[in-house]
Amino acid sequence: MGFEPLVWYCRPVANGVWAKVVENAFGAYTPCATDTLVVSISNLVLMGLCLYQIWLTKKDFTVQRFRLRSNYYNYMLVLLAAYCTAEPLFRLVMGISALNLDGQTGGLAPFEMVSLIIEAFAWCSMVVMLGVETKVYISKFRWYIGFGVIYALVGDIVMLSLILPVKEFYSRMDPYLGYTPIRTESVDDTEYEELPGGEQICPEKNANIFSKTTFAWMNQLMHLGFKRPLTEKDIWKLDTWDRTETLNSKFQQCWAEESRRSKPWLLRALNCSLGGRFWWGGVWKVMSSLNNCFIRTSVI
Repeated sequence: MGFEPLVWYCRPVANGVWAKVVENAFGAYTPCATDTLVVSISNLVLMGLCLYQIWLTKKDFTVQRFRLRSNYYNYMLVLLAAYCTAEPLFRLVMGISALNLDGQTGGLAPFEMVSLIIEAFAWCSMVVMLGVETKVYISKFRWYIGFGVIYALVGDIVMLSLILPVKEFYSRMDPYLGYTPIRTESVDDTEYEELPGGEQICPEKNANIFSKTTFAWMNQLMHLGFKRPLTEKDIWKLDTWDRTETLNSKFQQCWAEESRRSKPWLLRALNCSLGGRFWWGGVWKVMSSLNNCFIRTSVI
């Protein structure tokens, strides 16, 4: 057993993909070490430089100040920085992992969460700094900001160079750059990841919002059905979380708690038992109905 806080933070898999495919001293800790020592530190440097630039603009009146003739260039940079802020926040909220090749459950690993938070704060500070510069511009520290941006981009390139050699371990059908792996080993289109008991894992649970919206998580099965007739062995079993017994038991428990209230509310019990899936199902039904109405109107 390793150092427990480090194991909790990095969540390494002893005989997992990272332990087998990389050839360095970090082994199973490679994604954690790269994300922490390269990406997080580079973004911390960028954030520190941006905050210092903001402080110089607001507090240091000894530096020469200017006013930009046009802010269009800054507005374009603000949009790019805002995108760089939104992307890690989106991954953090949706739980989209770029490094979980072993299908670990329990959401993002702590090191990924920390890295995404730091990255979001770094680019958010860039947005604030660019916004301040639309009013007051100073050139004293500008070259260092450029260095910080390049340093952060180099960190992303290092992470990309780590991911590219193992791209075959990601789901090729995932619409979001394969960031939600559903297979733990390289297999052909006729195989799925299997549980110890021999049951195939349904990829829906690990699919991201884009995959669920477009039903891309079914592409592998549809592709197999196009090549040959499907058999019972080709169809995955429902995961425990999606079976009637599990859902009914959870709903009965939530409804029993809701019944003790002075004013029981069915929607609250459904939200308790199903969570976001209940509301997402409603939204999906509304979208489907609107789409059908649009198609019928177009035909008429």
